[in-house]
Amino acid sequence: MPTYVYRALRDGSAPDPAGENKRACDVCAVEFEIVQKMADDALTACPQCGRAIERVIVAPNLNGAGKVKTPSESTLSKSGFTQYKRKGKGYYEKSFGSGPSTLHP
Repeated sequence: MPTYVYRALRDGSAPDPAGENKRACDVCAVEFEIVQKMADDALTACPQCGRAIERVIVAPNLNGAGKVKTPSESTLSKSGFTQYKRKGKGYYEKSFGSGPSTLHP
């Protein structure tokens, strides 16, 4: 289930559901998180004090998805790859592996 972030409505926003101007409690005085089903409606009132709240849109935490791990030179060499590094325009020298020591036109 996803975690949603909520915060108390600012002054000048929609009134509290009870039509009162309540002070923020310890829960809604700062942004807070609630775990809800995606099918559940967004909360409109603080679960502790009843003050009007709104859902805040935040970027999801993907736990490192999309990060590319570059293998080390020793791993590449053990796997049979050859690496060339650019030393000039169109000129490459071999760092490790089998093959010619240089590549150039």
